[in-house]
Amino acid sequence: MSQTTPEFRLEPGYEFPQEEITVSEAEQHQLHGFCDTPPERYGDFVDPTFLARRTIRLNTEAIQACRPDCAPVHMVHRLKVHAPVRLGETITMTGQYIAIPEISRGWVTKTRWEFHRADGGHVLTVEPDVMMMDPSKAPSEKKGARKERPAADDAGFETLLEKQCTPDTTLGYCEGTTNLIHTVPEVAAEYGFRAPIIAGNQTVNFLLEPLALEGVPAEMDVELKFLKPVFWDDAVNVQGRREGGVLTALRAVNGDGETVATGIVNSVRY
Repeated sequence: MSQTTPEFRLEPGYEFPQEEITVSEAEQHQLHGFCDTPPERYGDFVDPTFLARRTIRLNTEAIQACRPDCAPVHMVHRLKVHAPVRLGETITMTGQYIAIPEISRGWVTKTRWEFHRADGGHVLTVEPDVMMMDPSKAPSEKKGARKERPAADDAGFETLLEKQCTPDTTLGYCEGTTNLIHTVPEVAAEYGFRAPIIAGNQTVNFLLEPLALEGVPAEMDVELKFLKPVFWDDAVNVQGRREGGVLTALRAVNGDGETVATGIVNSVRY
């Protein structure tokens, strides 16, 4: 975990350089096109997923600079919207490593990112967990049977949206990425995947879109977990469960009926 470049260090407390981010209407509409999201869904406001997208790219760049033998894989995404942001508005982003615990398949980088307006107004907090996957620890059928997950609680879930991933939409959404498990089949295979996997942030787009069906959230607190990879040819059924008419749980289910991601909606206000 030692420093290998002057730009990044993989250690708790390391602070990423401050950046300014602006999401334009053209950029948002293009990326939404790869998610089959109507351009009018968020109106004049930024889909917060696209502000948070930069945090994953910086995590990827840091891991590749300091541990080029490991592949970055998005595992958890915590997102708190404190106020909506308009398209074209410039936002300042700061972030740092909080912890880097070791796990069976490598390490997990835990970061926290804060986003503020020019006047200091706090608009967004993002806390992603990104695994540094060690290829020598990739799963193999020879290593024994996979552990069975607890049975899913299906009660009350209804289909809200349906998405179809394709190589073209995956390559378009991931344009410019240096993480080749999203774009090159041979590299994906090295890490135990049958095909390239879509960006975790694209799954975030799928899961958060239902919360914008009734309007752009003014405040929102969600935690998303990625349970299985979503491949670039998967169909994804986005489902939700309501309590008192309000969405409180989200999940994404692939064509085989497997839950690939889940979400807890702690709060949302329009």
